[in-house]
Amino acid sequence: MIEQFLAGNAGGALEFAEKKHVSTSGTGDELVWLLECGSLQFYLGDYGAALDSFRLCESLIEEYDERALISLTDTGTETLAVFSNENALPYRGWCRDRVALGIFKSLAYLGVGKEEAFRAQVKRLRQEHQKIQEDYQKFFDKEQERLEEEKKKNREAANKAAGTEYLNDPRNAAYASSISETQEVAHRGYGNFLNPVSIFLSGLALIRDGAWDNARIEFERLYKALPNNQYAKQYYATALRRAGRPFPAALLDVQPFTFPLERDCVFVLFAHDMSASFDEVAVYFPLMIAWPICVYHPATMPSLIVQAGGGSYPALPLADMDGILAQEFNMRMPARIVRTLTYALIKEAAYIATMESMNRSMNDSGSKGATMLATALAYKTYQAMFNTADTRGWFILPKEFCVAQLPMPQDRSLTFSGLPASATIQIPEGCGSAIVYVNAMTPANIQYHVFPLK
Repeated sequence: MIEQFLAGNAGGALEFAEKKHVSTSGTGDELVWLLECGSLQFYLGDYGAALDSFRLCESLIEEYDERALISLTDTGTETLAVFSNENALPYRGWCRDRVALGIFKSLAYLGVGKEEAFRAQVKRLRQEHQKIQEDYQKFFDKEQERLEEEKKKNREAANKAAGTEYLNDPRNAAYASSISETQEVAHRGYGNFLNPVSIFLSGLALIRDGAWDNARIEFERLYKALPNNQYAKQYYATALRRAGRPFPAALLDVQPFTFPLERDCVFVLFAHDMSASFDEVAVYFPLMIAWPICVYHPATMPSLIVQAGGGSYPALPLADMDGILAQEFNMRMPARIVRTLTYALIKEAAYIATMESMNRSMNDSGSKGATMLATALAYKTYQAMFNTADTRGWFILPKEFCVAQLPMPQDRSLTFSGLPASATIQIPEGCGSAIVYVNAMTPANIQYHVFPLK
């Protein structure tokens, strides 16, 4: 699918994803492919189909969450094999995915001409974000509770799993390097699974409603997440002025926008390059376990300049999607690796005990050696089959979102430069304002989506 997309064949990538979604129905992998279908449908401008896919994604996430909570509560349903191989569990999406799902769903509503639904959706983003935080904590607490129970039963395995000496093993150099890189990238995240795009869209919807004091609250959150972003400062300063609120000392020198934001203006969202993906490496404890690592792809198109009405407006960073994922990865992986290794060591100890028992109880005959060899081969074959890293994820997402803000030009013409090829688009008549979504995830896949705001 990715090869098709990189080659500029988004239609072929979508066809592949749709087939995989059908073939994986009921396996626990369908959400992965349905997310990809939604983003490709959105990219191709089929917003109605994208909305259908995103709604199905939400239903699957809710179903999987309920199933997972029941499994964690009922100790008889989560076996050691399931716990030591995340691939055996349904893919429920990273928290980053869940926030991005709401963002793309809100924009898709604009694509089908339902601005009221867009406003309603972005107003729900804050509640959805709160739910994501609460759900994460709920599942995290349950997993920790189960892990503590197993650690009490198997203290030797748990103590080995909690050590970090394995990072000094030369065989783990690639893993250690990846962990170091991910920790560095994670500093670019915003905490608590926050995605500033959702705050921006929420503030925009409140502006459209004329609710300036509520918009002030959202743009204060945006400013705190992006204190050095000039647009974030101006959004906050403008909302403070329109709401009749005093300026904090740090914003006294910031000039609010000199044009109205609720009408006759253009909001440009620039989504560029490919988001991080996952790969598998072998980690030796010395017991070998396959483990996922984040792979960060280079930014080939990091800048965009919008020229309109004689002015030039740079797109400034709004949300670092790599940083958001890396931060979540850092939060989730330490406990997961201890849990996975604990259960793997428990199974390894059970295997060794079984072999020793067989050695003691069986007569010293030709059949004894053959039986023990067959048992060893069966276990090692099982271990090889199930010792795989969970590298599932929503990959057709941008590396970064940027934003540019400008008044609606009289000729309604925008020229974009900074990409491999310049482009000029026209804002259609009949709309006072518009969101322009520039989708530039690869040089072969650049699209301009114009969402009129009536």
